[in-house]
Amino acid sequence: MRIAAWNLERPRTNGHLKNAARLARIGHVDADIWFLTETHAGIVPTGYHALATRPMAGYHAPGENFSTLVSRWPFVRIIETWNPEFSVCAEIRTPGASVLAYATLITYANDRGPDSASPRWAEHRKYIAAQRQDWLRLARDFPDLPLLIGGDFNQSRDGSGWYEDKRAVAELGDALREAGLRYLTEQDFRLTHGLSRASIDHLCASHTLVPRVRGIGVWEGRIDGRRLSDHNGVYVDIDI
Repeated sequence: MRIAAWNLERPRTNGHLKNAARLARIGHVDADIWFLTETHAGIVPTGYHALATRPMAGYHAPGENFSTLVSRWPFVRIIETWNPEFSVCAEIRTPGASVLAYATLITYANDRGPDSASPRWAEHRKYIAAQRQDWLRLARDFPDLPLLIGGDFNQSRDGSGWYEDKRAVAELGDALREAGLRYLTEQDFRLTHGLSRASIDHLCASHTLVPRVRGIGVWEGRIDGRRLSDHNGVYVDIDI
């Protein structure tokens, strides 16, 4: 099974050439489950199933949303999350086993909050605390189902300090461990894969799946001279 995460930097409905290139890259990666963020209803590969978050009123243009879970296989059931504008979750029945998949976006460092007064990283940490409750609930309510989490975490988490807050990094790591989850994508891909920038899109899985990881790959958001996103994409192969 290949899982992948990529923030698409808010595709536009009329961005036909760029959207076609995005879809071509998605097709080339050929993941079975995608965790897409800052995406659009038009960015779903043919033959896949999609579950999207609710658009945010006053922010999103028609067709836009923050997170979309895209699967080669049907959704068995949809599971409620802490905020339907940022996170979606579903059970997916793969040919090997059923899994839970949770697509999400954790807000950026300079989100000032609803009253425009929050200091840097404060709202980010609030989102971590809220999603921690989701992950703990999923681990409690579905103990027999492995959990996959992916999306835009807005943390580089590679030890470089490129885009991260030490307190937020620790809080997110603790939240994942509490729920029996492990990061799969904390390495510095600039060193290991020659990328030009750090990655803040990540993939996580239940600790039981970690020994089954068979490979990790990444790609730049700029492809053949065309900027498709300001984020790198990442995929992980898991033997199921």
